[in-house]
Amino acid sequence: MATVENTAMHASPSREFALQLVIVVLAVTATALFMTNSTLALLAVAALLVVTAVLKFDWFVYAIVFCLPWNPTLDVNLPIRDISLLLHVALFLGVGIRMSRKDRSIRQWLFGSRLKKTVLIFLAVAVMSLLVPRLHGTQGAVRSLARLFSYVALFFAVIGWVETREQVSRIVKLILLSTIGVALFGLYQALVGGYTDLYFRLYPLQETGIEAWSGRVTSFLFHFNALAGYLNLVVPFAIGAVVLSKDRWVRYTGTICLGAAGAALFFTGSRGGMIAYGGVMLASIWFLSPRRATVMRILPALILSAALVVPLLRPHEAERLQEVDEYTQVSRLALWGAAGVMFVGHPVLGVGYGNYASLYSDYVPGSSDEIDSHNLYLQFLAETGIMGFLVFFVLVGTFVRMAVKLVKKADPLCRIVGIGVGGAIAATLIHGAVDYLFNGSPQFGAMFWLILALGLVMFELSKADRTEFPLRYPQSAESGTVA
Repeated sequence: MATVENTAMHASPSREFALQLVIVVLAVTATALFMTNSTLALLAVAALLVVTAVLKFDWFVYAIVFCLPWNPTLDVNLPIRDISLLLHVALFLGVGIRMSRKDRSIRQWLFGSRLKKTVLIFLAVAVMSLLVPRLHGTQGAVRSLARLFSYVALFFAVIGWVETREQVSRIVKLILLSTIGVALFGLYQALVGGYTDLYFRLYPLQETGIEAWSGRVTSFLFHFNALAGYLNLVVPFAIGAVVLSKDRWVRYTGTICLGAAGAALFFTGSRGGMIAYGGVMLASIWFLSPRRATVMRILPALILSAALVVPLLRPHEAERLQEVDEYTQVSRLALWGAAGVMFVGHPVLGVGYGNYASLYSDYVPGSSDEIDSHNLYLQFLAETGIMGFLVFFVLVGTFVRMAVKLVKKADPLCRIVGIGVGGAIAATLIHGAVDYLFNGSPQFGAMFWLILALGLVMFELSKADRTEFPLRYPQSAESGTVA
């Protein structure tokens, strides 16, 4: 049965020109409004993306991937102000509509493997953790759960949309280019010694919500630790591009990304981030043979990192990485202790996904700040109990095995995605010993789930022997065909 293609694929020259004109006008309008009214500018950007989604859906997907580090929020009194969350849901619905038009099985898309079912089970456990224990679902918990839904929506949207290895390759390239921009903006903050006016134009609500400048860069994210975690998610892909790619320009892009990301990571001042960065480097050298050649390929990027750090380095900025102050030690023990007590009190489903920050002050008298536990393992135990903890780590373990299988394949793209997925998970687990970033950093959470989606689609595509891969989802029974 013939499938219904994207209408833009068959657009006439006049319609193609009209489409380009509308996109240009909206882009210029958004840029002009950005200098005067950030809310109207965001609405113009949203309109631009809506037009792109309707007429050029592939462009819409690539735009979301490239803009992942930017998480705009409308300064208006609405129930949902997070534009990225809405875009991820819109992307999910758009992919579903496209699949229905092409007579592909929605059931297979969402429930077609144990891995997909495990993702949905984890989401269900997060929801149940807020309902079953009958603890109050705080505003922070609702926001965290909404973000988790958006992460999972992005995950399923990507695995439903990607059909070819060329799409995977483009996404990887966009991630590298986008991260270069993230790193360079972070280095610019280090150069000028502040968050910059551009940052507060992008995030006007942060003017009162962010802590005073202390020399630690945030780039387009909301916190320096979140930036460190985000960069470490992309660093393995940069390493894979540098060592494994046959395309010279991809290797150059990977080198610049790896060098700039390493320098920006240093200026976050995140000790956990730096340890995770070192762990990913060592793991990559171990898995990518010959190891001497791997080191020689990575070395120029490390030299670039040093060349970017040295001119911007101030004496006090290096001191923080050399020791852990007493306040940090005491506060972390209190945070971890509170998480442990929450888990012991609610061992099956925890106190509710996203509830830790709001309930923390009940367990530590005198504390008024809403803060995460600074430990991925304890946070999952405290908020989702043993059920959420086990499901999440079963999920992570499955993706690690998948990544190892991809690294062992001969195809360079499979190996790049494999080292990227495995390295991103390793960095998250290492950094997770001292930080928890999923609730507080929507950019980190979205990138993490996007990377998992890339791992799954690349693994499925790698099973095919032909260059042009067949449809990965069987057509519906109504079409009269079998995949």
